[in-house]
Amino acid sequence: MELNDEAADLMVDGMIVDLLQDQPGFRWKGHERLNRKDESVIFPPGFQPFVVVQCEPPAVITSLVLHSEWKLVAFGTSHGFGIFDYQQKQQILLRCTLNPTDQLALEGPLSRVKSIKKSLRQSFRRIRRSRVSGRKPPTSSSASKVDDANARFDQDALHEMELAPVQRKIEARSADDSFTGFVRTLYFADTYLKDGSHYGPSLWAGTNGGCIYAYSLRIPSVERRMEETVFAEPAKEIQLMHRAPVVGIFILDGRGIPLPEPLEVAHDLSKSPEMHGSHHLLVVSEEQFKIFTLPKVSTKVKLKLTALDGSRVRKVSISNFSSRTEEYSESDLVVLTNLGDIHIVSLPLLRPQQRFSCIRKEDVSGIASCVFTRYGQGFYLISPSEFERFSLSAKWVVEPQCVAEVPEGNRNSRPRQIKGMNRTALKSRASERSGWMSREVVDGERKTGKMMEHALLNDEGRGTQRKRLQDIG
Repeated sequence: MELNDEAADLMVDGMIVDLLQDQPGFRWKGHERLNRKDESVIFPPGFQPFVVVQCEPPAVITSLVLHSEWKLVAFGTSHGFGIFDYQQKQQILLRCTLNPTDQLALEGPLSRVKSIKKSLRQSFRRIRRSRVSGRKPPTSSSASKVDDANARFDQDALHEMELAPVQRKIEARSADDSFTGFVRTLYFADTYLKDGSHYGPSLWAGTNGGCIYAYSLRIPSVERRMEETVFAEPAKEIQLMHRAPVVGIFILDGRGIPLPEPLEVAHDLSKSPEMHGSHHLLVVSEEQFKIFTLPKVSTKVKLKLTALDGSRVRKVSISNFSSRTEEYSESDLVVLTNLGDIHIVSLPLLRPQQRFSCIRKEDVSGIASCVFTRYGQGFYLISPSEFERFSLSAKWVVEPQCVAEVPEGNRNSRPRQIKGMNRTALKSRASERSGWMSREVVDGERKTGKMMEHALLNDEGRGTQRKRLQDIG
């Protein structure tokens, strides 16, 4: 899409990309793709589409990333991922990530066949286990029974001693689990991928089965961008041993700082990355964080999360935290778990810094909708029409600064303090939330006066029971 100040009558181009690539034995059982109109459409001023890319099979887009400097967009579904050049309007790469045993990914999100198959399979397994456990063992002497019991006890005790006393045992997931080819994250980066002396553009993709694909990209110069084609070739493939879903991929430069966003350096919004030192690959799975060296992929630092407290990563981002008094800032990893807790982990040493209780663990929709900003703030839905804002930074404190213009005739000379804010107003989480609002009741109807003329951050003496996220100094 492109931004236009005027309405336009456009003919939108379309392209269909086949992620299965005519692989034998696979047949899509879900809904059909939407049909595109072969006629011009009048679009109002604003963002106007100029090309539509449709994936085949028409599954849900699970990950999406755009690089505005390279004019590329990468997309992923439960069947694979691809790269599309929206400047030349042509596909660059298609990669199918389906496992031969991953038949459930072909039934679509609305199919009940997979749940019926799964329940039947589990029922037969329970019946089989009950029959095996119900068989009577052969008769033996009491001494042999005692010896067997002691041997089992010693074996279990030895097995428990092999584990760390503060860690839980995490079983490696089977490669035959469903949706292992589900693409969870995509990431563009300019880094050392082939060797340690030359860096270049690359694409990284992480799947639900703990597999990471890295592709090297050859992008023509700006002068020959419309003439030459972007080329992509496979460079690396990494398989995590615990096979946990990959939820985040980041590249750290020679100083251990994440690479800037596209065009930020050109517009003086960020410092140039350190390209002379060795780069590192940060992989965040649902169970642990891991840093690998590049271009030789070897483990450097690892931090386990699920083994320590049993939680799993749901959302992850890198935020910049600045001091309020000194000219100091650092980039840390911000993680939201399935328990509603937020962890702040230092980079590149992966040391836990802070832990906050932000969202109730029962609020599944709130955890799933949470997003982080680049400066330590976040948003999540508290209802289908309301969202809540919070801050983890000491510098960027959430402070509502807004004034609702009300006619002079509707204002009250004696404002009265109430708890909370209007339901349509923005709710703050990092600071105490309260405001002044004047209201009066006339014939059963309430008139609202001037609201939020000055945000009160101090809530002493009001008896409000609001939770506060601590600031990071």
